[in-house]
Amino acid sequence: MKAVIFNSGLGNRMGDFTKNNHKSMAKLKNGETIFHRQIRLLSLEGIKDFLVTTGPFEEQLKGEAADFPELNFTFVRNDIYDKTNYIYSMYLAREHMNDDLIFLHGDLVFNRKLVRDVLNCEDKNTATVNFKKALPEKDFKGRVKDGKVIEVSIKIFDEDCFAFQPFYKMEKATASAWIGKVVEFIHKGEDKCYAENALNEIFPALNVRAFSYENYYIDEIDNLDDYNRVTAEILPFDEADAKIF
Repeated sequence: MKAVIFNSGLGNRMGDFTKNNHKSMAKLKNGETIFHRQIRLLSLEGIKDFLVTTGPFEEQLKGEAADFPELNFTFVRNDIYDKTNYIYSMYLAREHMNDDLIFLHGDLVFNRKLVRDVLNCEDKNTATVNFKKALPEKDFKGRVKDGKVIEVSIKIFDEDCFAFQPFYKMEKATASAWIGKVVEFIHKGEDKCYAENALNEIFPALNVRAFSYENYYIDEIDNLDDYNRVTAEILPFDEADAKIF
């Protein structure tokens, strides 16, 4: 199992912070950056191989990774990160996606038990959905039918759509199908959309099960308001995980 972390974005909504820093270098209340925390929690649950797409401030990401000499890192740079979305970064990194994979975005903050239970879940292909949380206005929603995620978009608000976070577990064959569609999109010149746009074309034919994160924590940090909220909300989950582990 390999973790793929999409970290090639600009993070403009973080204001002045991202003028001189990568967005995932924002420090949480325990003094740990978002990126460092992701690596630490994933590695504690057995992930040893990491594929990281980069854009601005690549050296900052490599510096954080250097704290984990026992792990294996591959960095793939998107030189036109300011002109493309992460679908193009996924395209550039496709040759390294030759395993069962965990896909996640670089701005996600989550608790350790979520990683543990997603990895140990008997479903080979999962995506994180919250059936009780209010639908976000501007963020991803997932459409779920018979327990399967069949569409992910920011533009869907129907009764079968639920709050969604881009944290996927996929076996190699499923990931390869997604990558194949990404290649088709890039060859058609569609490099400014989400990678989920490509995934949506084949989602109904896949068996990606909805993993409920109602009793876990996972959220993204897009702006400073998110940063203040998430850094406070994660603390009780970390305390609970410490008691468990």
